[in-house]
Amino acid sequence: MASSTKHRTHLHKESSSSENRPARKKDRRLSAGTANRFDLYQRSVNSPETDVDFLIEAYETIRGRKPLHLREDFCGTANLAAEFLTRDPKNTVEGFDLDPEPMKWGKGKNFDRVEDRDARMTWHEKDVRSPADKAPDVTIAANFSYWGFKEREELLGYLRSAREDLAEDGIMVMDLYGGPEALNEMEEVRDIDGAFDYIWDQKSWEPGTGRYQCSIHFRFRDGSEMTDAFTYDWRFWHLTELRDILLEAGFSKVTCYFEGTDPDDETEGDGIFSPDPVGENCDAWLAYMVSEK
Repeated sequence: MASSTKHRTHLHKESSSSENRPARKKDRRLSAGTANRFDLYQRSVNSPETDVDFLIEAYETIRGRKPLHLREDFCGTANLAAEFLTRDPKNTVEGFDLDPEPMKWGKGKNFDRVEDRDARMTWHEKDVRSPADKAPDVTIAANFSYWGFKEREELLGYLRSAREDLAEDGIMVMDLYGGPEALNEMEEVRDIDGAFDYIWDQKSWEPGTGRYQCSIHFRFRDGSEMTDAFTYDWRFWHLTELRDILLEAGFSKVTCYFEGTDPDDETEGDGIFSPDPVGENCDAWLAYMVSEK
């Protein structure tokens, strides 16, 4: 096992599309006044290829076939949903979110590459505890958005409704992160394509309540900054308590998949997630939890 003191950048899943590229000419003109926060978020945080690769492989491994109907909870711009639709013309998606702004932006920006998108993508401006029109093969709650449920009974209620909504052979996929560094008050800065900096700001964590407040800022080459482009007021849910709640919600089996280490850089993940009941004591780690109905 590698040293437990190593750091792995969290909130970012590695994929081939996320490698830094030279800034495009229009990128060099980005500023706080001209950039769109949803576009910046997708370029900095989203890894739809990685998420979709994982959920398809996990479902196929467990059920022996590929999933055809996906439910994306807290879908936002539905970049992940669009990626799933491109994988097979038979695939369909239902996306749920209470905020119409990112859904409107995503509908206009992310689905041009999707054939028959109006027939295959259903948008629900609803609470994620609402039932889907069709029982999903896979429900995914990505980017830790379920941490918005701060009370145990709230999260348990959501997970019970998610389980009930699934097809009989359905699975639920959730991502999460942790490690000692995840609870520090700190900023993590990453250069994105040479065009702007993404800043993950862990503002505060209350050990007595679990309240966890974070923000995303963007800094541009002209010196301008988009401060608090996204703000989060969450409860930090630990892996073991989340697993216990999933089982209490009625899921028959919960499997943790931890990210491996980049062989060329011990401080980074390799984007490959494998089942591991124990995990590795990194300063920061990423994982998926797969729950079978």
